[in-house]
Amino acid sequence: MKNFYKILFIIMFITTNAYSYSHPKGLYVLEYPVNMPNVSLISEKNIETPILNTTSDLTVFVFWSQNCRPCIKEMKDLEKLYKTAQNDNIAINLVSSSKEWNNNSEERAFLEKYGAPTIPFYNDTDNTLSLKLGIGSTPYTVIMNKSGKKVATIQGSVSWNKKLYKQIKSLIK
Repeated sequence: MKNFYKILFIIMFITTNAYSYSHPKGLYVLEYPVNMPNVSLISEKNIETPILNTTSDLTVFVFWSQNCRPCIKEMKDLEKLYKTAQNDNIAINLVSSSKEWNNNSEERAFLEKYGAPTIPFYNDTDNTLSLKLGIGSTPYTVIMNKSGKKVATIQGSVSWNKKLYKQIKSLIK
């Protein structure tokens, strides 16, 4: 019986590694967009903001944590992307757990320190949105269209460069 479990473990290990190598990191566009949950986030100004009330053609939600080194590494590039995206009616929003911060001033100071002084941030009270989307780790990105549908995701850290931005921009329909 021990040999059976050893073999099973080896098969699972090989299969998992093969899967991760066959699916490179980057933008994953959903074949069939799905409805985003009807929940609210808390803005930097402590305003409850329903995520479905948007005028942007696309909304990019970047889920992050202050203890996530890859998240922090992405901040400067996300700030640049935010400034570019504004001209294309694409919203870039940082989303973190409300339990991570004592107050919004602390979060803004942290973002300024790591190169994202102007990008909007929202707090996910009780991780409601994260849980409804099945997000278990950060960084994780969800892209929503104007109709409130999740159209793409990015799991893990990526290089927020012009090539990726062009792919994101192509999701506008």
